[in-house]
Amino acid sequence: MAHRSTIHGRLVREKVVAYVLVSIASIFFLVPLLWMVLTALKSSEDLASGVFLPSKLYWENFKTAVTSIPFAQYTLNSLYYAFFATIGVTFSSTLSAYAFSKLKWPGREKWFLVMIGTLVIPSQVVQIPLFILYSKLGWINTYNPLIIPSYFAVGCAANIFLLRQFFMGVPDSFKESAMIDGASEFSIFWTIMLPMIKSMVVVISITAFMGFWNDFYNPLLYISNGDYFPLAYAIRTFATQYANQNNLIMAASLIVTLPTLILFFIAQKQIVSSAVDSGVKG
Repeated sequence: MAHRSTIHGRLVREKVVAYVLVSIASIFFLVPLLWMVLTALKSSEDLASGVFLPSKLYWENFKTAVTSIPFAQYTLNSLYYAFFATIGVTFSSTLSAYAFSKLKWPGREKWFLVMIGTLVIPSQVVQIPLFILYSKLGWINTYNPLIIPSYFAVGCAANIFLLRQFFMGVPDSFKESAMIDGASEFSIFWTIMLPMIKSMVVVISITAFMGFWNDFYNPLLYISNGDYFPLAYAIRTFATQYANQNNLIMAASLIVTLPTLILFFIAQKQIVSSAVDSGVKG
C-alpha cells in the first residue's frame, strides 16, 4: 500500500508540474493575441497615449475596418481560394499517400524518396519557370495557378509523408478481406482506409486551409486585379492606407484571424486524436 501511495503521489506531482509548465507556455502564445484585441478596441487618444488597457472599448474600429475596403468581396475571394485549394490538397495528398503505402508498383520506394527530396527545394527556385508556364496558359490574374496545382499534389510532399505513415499503420488484412469480397481499389481507399485515418485527414485539411487563408506570397505573384485580392493581400493594402492607425490595423487583422481560430476550436478533438494516434503508431 505504501509503495502504491508513493507511485500515486509521484504521478500527481508530475501532472501538476506538467500543467504548470503548459500554463506558463500558453501565456507566451496568449499575450500577442491579447495585445491585438486590446489595441483593436482602443480609441485614437488611447493609442496616442500608449496605455495598455483602453479607457473605453471603441467598437467603431471594427466597423471602420470593414467599411473602408471591399471587405465582403475580399472575404469571398479568400473563401473561394482556400476552400477549393484545400479540397485539392486533401484529395491529391491522400490518394498519393495511399499509392505509396498500399499499392505495389515498380520503383515505388525510389519515387517516394524523390518525392521527399522535393522538400529541400526552395519554392523560389521554381517560381520563375512556373510563372512563365502559367503566363503562357493565360492563368495570370486568375485563381488557376493558386488552385489547380493543388489537385496534382504540387507542394504536398510533407502531407503525403505524414498520411503515408498513417496508412502503413493500417493492417493489410482489411484490404485483403475487401478484395476477396470484390471491392475495387478506389472503394477500398474511400470506404475502408480513409475513415481509419480521418483524424489525420482533418488535420491536413485544417492546416492547408489556414495556409491558403493566410497566403500572401502567391496571390502577390499571380494577381494584380484588385477584384481578385484575397484578405491577406487586402490587409496589406489596408495597413499601407492606415499606416499610423494601429487600432484599425489590429481590428482588421483580428477579423481575418477569427475564422481560423474558430475552425481550430471546432476541430481540436480531431487534432488531439491524430496526435494520440501518431504516438501510438510511432
